[in-house]
Amino acid sequence: MKKLIAILTALVMALTLGCTLAMAEEDSVPPSTPEMKAYESAWISEDGQTIVWIGRQDDGFQIEAVQMTGEDTFTSWEYLSMFDEETKSIKEAQGIKGDYKVKEGKDELIEGSSADDVKASFTLGEDGKLTWKDEQAGKETVLEKIGNFVGSYTFADGILSFVWDTHENHYDIVVTWAADESGTKIWDYELSGEYDAKTETVNFKGLKQLLTFKEDGEIDTSAKTEEGELEGSFSFNKDGGLVWKSSDGSGEGIVFENDLIPLWASIILV
Repeated sequence: MKKLIAILTALVMALTLGCTLAMAEEDSVPPSTPEMKAYESAWISEDGQTIVWIGRQDDGFQIEAVQMTGEDTFTSWEYLSMFDEETKSIKEAQGIKGDYKVKEGKDELIEGSSADDVKASFTLGEDGKLTWKDEQAGKETVLEKIGNFVGSYTFADGILSFVWDTHENHYDIVVTWAADESGTKIWDYELSGEYDAKTETVNFKGLKQLLTFKEDGEIDTSAKTEEGELEGSFSFNKDGGLVWKSSDGSGEGIVFENDLIPLWASIILV
């Protein structure tokens, strides 16, 4: 698992293509109604193969969806839609789709797979679950809310990433930052976070350790290592910035900014 998380974290750091999961809303975007706000989140399917992100776009929604179809293949949808005030749902979402293959760290469109007139609807049930109906395929997918945390966040000296683990049903969170100006000492955090839908926070527990690296990039196992257990939470402030509260004071005073990542890199499947 640690190796996989490291690989995914490296992909998040290296790739600059993909959708943005930025939470901050521009001043030109009208405020959400409670009904609209309920849709603005990331959602995961019951089988863990599909992730959907819904965010504001002017007075409507921008919707990104990814469904894993193989070890290195996936289908991607991008929609725009208005909100149906009468039914309190997202209807007549229109967009494009395509099948992709991940090759050498890049996603490549499979020739002949694209479509540019796809339609869908998204409806919230009384149980709080989201139903996505693909109008062309006549297929319905039920998803659960996991908050708007999936993705990568950068700050002055490091990176913080949230990956949803479909087997353990929680967030695997990796944080790395420089402990000194030389860059040879790195704080490494490996955290496990549970999403609390009522408070819209991720509560975590985990371990941090101070790693020292040699000039060749290998970890210096002879150097003194500091370790410690910690717990805390992640949440978003009123301006959409990510705030980290930790028992060891980590992240104090820092507001983390969302980075550009490929949505498929936010799911652990194996």
